[in-house]
Amino acid sequence: MKCGGAKGSNHLTGCAVDIRCLGPEQMIRYACLLLDTADENGWVFDELIQEKRGTTYWIHFAVRPKDNRRKILFDCR
Repeated sequence: MKCGGAKGSNHLTGCAVDIRCLGPEQMIRYACLLLDTADENGWVFDELIQEKRGTTYWIHFAVRPKDNRRKILFDCR
């Protein structure tokens, strides 16, 4: 397990995680599970970003102590 990130990153405070996925289908399934679980339990989150670089897929999932935005993005450059 690695922990890192830019200065001020939620990763450095334990408030964000990147979930590596085997491909686009798994990434979509995991994102749906996260959204469904949040909705069913009334949980708030700040960001759910589906990302792809080359052949690597992952989900960035973050929470904040307050002012969570529920931002959902696809960043598949």
